[in-house]
Amino acid sequence: MTAGAAPAPPLTIALAAGITLGVVVLIAGFLVLGAALGLAPLYAGFLILWYFGNIDMLDDKALPALCVGALAGTATAWLLQAGVVAAGAVGAIPALAVIVAAIFCQLLGWLPLVINRAYMLYVTVLAAPLLQQHERFDRVLLTIVVATVYFGGVVLAGRRIVAMRRGAGA
Repeated sequence: MTAGAAPAPPLTIALAAGITLGVVVLIAGFLVLGAALGLAPLYAGFLILWYFGNIDMLDDKALPALCVGALAGTATAWLLQAGVVAAGAVGAIPALAVIVAAIFCQLLGWLPLVINRAYMLYVTVLAAPLLQQHERFDRVLLTIVVATVYFGGVVLAGRRIVAMRRGAGA
């Protein structure tokens, strides 16, 4: 929000209830899809939804960078896990070097499709020691792709339906 701009009016109770119901249905659909596909780390998909809704404000043009950044951040976290498994604490050095280089690139605005806020979110979450000990990163990568297609597809379909209804009503 810019200085001096009036804040957006609050939602009505009816609109907030309708949006909440829509989010519940969206989440239930992802849970069913995840179960049908055997996706185990559903939190990785819900991070996509949270990021897409709250950071990208459902801007479908932001989905490629969200997905690529999330996949790259996850791959970097996997590199951390693989390095530690292979060589102990010393094995973390390559992943830490990649993370330092990523911070440098993000500060300069280099490689924004790959090194972005989604990259940093996923590398931060997936570098957590508890997840590092037990996570299967191939499953996380699959969940990210499925969630991006699912949540992005639902938003795109919803926008098309609204546009068609507006066109029919005009």
